[in-house]
Amino acid sequence: MKNEKMQLLVAKVKYAANHIGKILIILVAITVGFIIGGMYTRANATVEEKAPLDMKSVHKLKETSIAINERSELMIINRQTGTYEIYEDSIGKVVFSLYASQMISNVSK
Repeated sequence: MKNEKMQLLVAKVKYAANHIGKILIILVAITVGFIIGGMYTRANATVEEKAPLDMKSVHKLKETSIAINERSELMIINRQTGTYEIYEDSIGKVVFSLYASQMISNVSK
């Protein structure tokens, strides 16, 4: 009788230890993943941030190309670096209307 109770107790302890072991493995994996994710984030936080647009310099026509693509979007291309910016078609129309109104006011003076 004592031997059966002891075997039953050992079986229950093994069952509980098995479940506790599985839970510990999952918790360790989550903790390690969290720590590695934090280290990765800190390591990549020093990536070059995009510099704000420098409004002090004037882009000259010799170093700039302007185009309109098939979707009527305005493209301003820097010939020296090959970089470009694309603007929605409505922005191109606003720029055109501003220059057109300035030209009209200059003619009527």
